[in-house]
Amino acid sequence: MSPSVARFFALACAITWSCQLPFLLQQWGAPIPADVAMAPLALGAVGPSVAAAVCAFREGGRRGLAGLLSPRRAPAGWGYAPLALCMPAALHLAGLALLALAGGSVPATLLYAPVTPEQRGIALLAPIGEELGFRGHALRRLLPARGPIAASLIVGAGWTAWHLPMMCLPGVPWWSWALGPLFITSLSVLMTALHIRSGGSLLVAMAAHLGIHLDNVSRAHLSGDGATPLLVTTIVAVAVAALAARRMRAWGPAAAGAHAAGAA
Repeated sequence: MSPSVARFFALACAITWSCQLPFLLQQWGAPIPADVAMAPLALGAVGPSVAAAVCAFREGGRRGLAGLLSPRRAPAGWGYAPLALCMPAALHLAGLALLALAGGSVPATLLYAPVTPEQRGIALLAPIGEELGFRGHALRRLLPARGPIAASLIVGAGWTAWHLPMMCLPGVPWWSWALGPLFITSLSVLMTALHIRSGGSLLVAMAAHLGIHLDNVSRAHLSGDGATPLLVTTIVAVAVAALAARRMRAWGPAAAGAHAAGAA
């Protein structure tokens, strides 16, 4: 991993974890006022994008920052945005369909849409707050040197680590720790494929991330549906990601990096 990407992951996690720590401690019973615990959460949600901006400025000054924020990214690839938006729900529904064909009991809730103001707010904030960092900064730097598969796995590991404070909240079931990293890493592989095919479009990456929050199977336990929705979705996601990785294997590091930067 390049020093630039390592710095980005370290800074993104430092920003977000420090912002989420008061809320995490408060949820575990620490005497922290609710407004004090909640206030830093919005900054924590945009930690990856803030970290990407800091790293880009450190590398190239104003020019590096302008390159990160430039809207030049692959307008010709924006046609992949509807596919990206629907991808998370499609993986979920495919898993439920396979469960039904196998004779299993399908949960009453088919899609886990955001219903509370907090869930709706994070659905809008997270794509902007995360994708400028994970796909716009880290993935673009990893692709030329590592190739699409290794780059996807590295970003998936960093993306998983970034979510650790939320996985430590009380009430998060043990199976989320087992399935969550697999699901996130599979999504990382699939989003890399979309990123390359769309010529590095950040709009496509943000659409995929928005789709994750429009049908967030990690909330299944809140509806009393247990592990089944996340389990079947993860199985389908791993299978589809394996197919995508097999296809991406033909793309060497230099070719993948050039394709992803095609809009530059």
